[in-house]
Amino acid sequence: MAIMVPRFRISERTESQLAGMQLAQDIDLARTRALSTRSVVRVVFDDEADNYGGFRDNDDDGTINESALETQSLQGWGTRPLPDRMLFGRGAASSVPGDQGSGAITFADGRLEFDSRGLTRPFGASGTVYLVSEHDPTSVVAVQVAPSGNVRFWTWKKEGGWK
Repeated sequence: MAIMVPRFRISERTESQLAGMQLAQDIDLARTRALSTRSVVRVVFDDEADNYGGFRDNDDDGTINESALETQSLQGWGTRPLPDRMLFGRGAASSVPGDQGSGAITFADGRLEFDSRGLTRPFGASGTVYLVSEHDPTSVVAVQVAPSGNVRFWTWKKEGGWK
């Protein structure tokens, strides 16, 4: 049977890229929901539990309590665990260009918020989330969010440097 059914294994680098692309899509979905519903949306990163979740201000009072109702109101992904063998972290990588923070999650308090116009909140906030393969510290990706809400995806090259 082992001869007939080949084992397919995805490389750590590919796993990192797929996890980073999923994160970038989820952040973009959160921003789109903020724009389409004209409400505040928050993404919370939990580096202890290796997951992140999304919330929408369902009663339009300008605050988010991170309740189950606010998770449902986002109509997004709820709480998404990082894929197996992926962690929040920088591994062997340096900071992406323009990132002044330190650590794996450089948003204040591990939270990213979008206002009803799709801009980061508080005004001018920006940050980056780094993901690394548990088994390869050179397999690192970063998802960077500008104050305008634009999302940029970065990949660490094995020989060093971001692309």
